[in-house]
Amino acid sequence: MRISCLMMMAVLPLALFGCASPPVVNERALLTYETSPKGATLYEGTLAIGIAPQTRSYVTRPDTKNVESPVVTAVWPSGAKATFWTVLNVGDDRVATLERPKDFANLAMDQANAEKVEAAARALSQTDKMRQDENLKANNHDCVNRKLTCYAAH
Repeated sequence: MRISCLMMMAVLPLALFGCASPPVVNERALLTYETSPKGATLYEGTLAIGIAPQTRSYVTRPDTKNVESPVVTAVWPSGAKATFWTVLNVGDDRVATLERPKDFANLAMDQANAEKVEAAARALSQTDKMRQDENLKANNHDCVNRKLTCYAAH
């Protein structure tokens, strides 16, 4: 019985760790899609990925350390379209701006939409700032009540 326990103690680490392969690291590249004018809806194929700007993370191929982005199409409310794709390398963090075709009709419609999108983004930013301020005040209030040393995050 004693020999069995000793053998188990010797064999168990090998069984658990001796044949383990190294962890797989996902090597990624980032690409942020912007549009001009702002506010176009972005599609990867037929899948809507949101209103620009959108940041996508792509896993690179281990054999080549790069990845071909999917074709992304920007569609403005007027129906104007622009497409884009590229090859990204490990660690890339790029920005691509898809430009509305200049000769497509109803530019005013797309510019009005861009103004609405920008106004909504400003309102969201202000709301986020107010929430951060409220959280900071609540944290400071909690610190005072508990007699803790707290620091404001700036």
